[in-house]
Amino acid sequence: MLTELQKDMLTELVNVYVGQAANMLSEIVDKHIVLSIPEVELISISDVDPGDRRYKLLFSEGHLFRSSLQFGYEFQGKAFLMFPAEQAKVLANMCLGELTETIEPEECRLLDTDLDVLKEVSNILLNAIIGEFGNFLEMKLEYVLPDIELLHVTHSDPQILLQNEVYVLVLHTSFLLADTNVKGIILIALSMNSISSLLDKMNALLEDDHG
Repeated sequence: MLTELQKDMLTELVNVYVGQAANMLSEIVDKHIVLSIPEVELISISDVDPGDRRYKLLFSEGHLFRSSLQFGYEFQGKAFLMFPAEQAKVLANMCLGELTETIEPEECRLLDTDLDVLKEVSNILLNAIIGEFGNFLEMKLEYVLPDIELLHVTHSDPQILLQNEVYVLVLHTSFLLADTNVKGIILIALSMNSISSLLDKMNALLEDDHG
């Protein structure tokens, strides 16, 4: 749904945003964290192929950590940060100074301290991205602290995660700390008006850049 130029522009933008978030996280945990978004897409949930590996997390079974941030006013939608529970545990361990490259799903148990860390990570990351989108569009935003939850997804209800969403920006996300790589996904569900505003702004900038 995005042209290659639009995808390149969005990818460049969000990497600046998450780079700022990574700097804040690095200061908090006193360790260098690299955050990157190698690809950004705008998708229609109804058109997603469950067999596409890029969206594996949306259709996989098992325990899932999810943080969500509702935002509104002139730019409206809801942002989600999601990890398989074992990846969330590795990320929490990284931030707490306990470097663990892999954790088996059956060994994963998220403690209250892990959830506190993950909530802080979510708060910094989602606020940074959504706040900067507001700045980019020169629009006022209102939002509250993210909600976090642990979900158990079964074969019959994987799409329940996004059952009320229609169009979603997908930010494939990678955290790197001391050679430990944690992969998750950020989804930004937007109202149709917000999508139009974002595309109009990008198209205007692309026209300026390309005459």
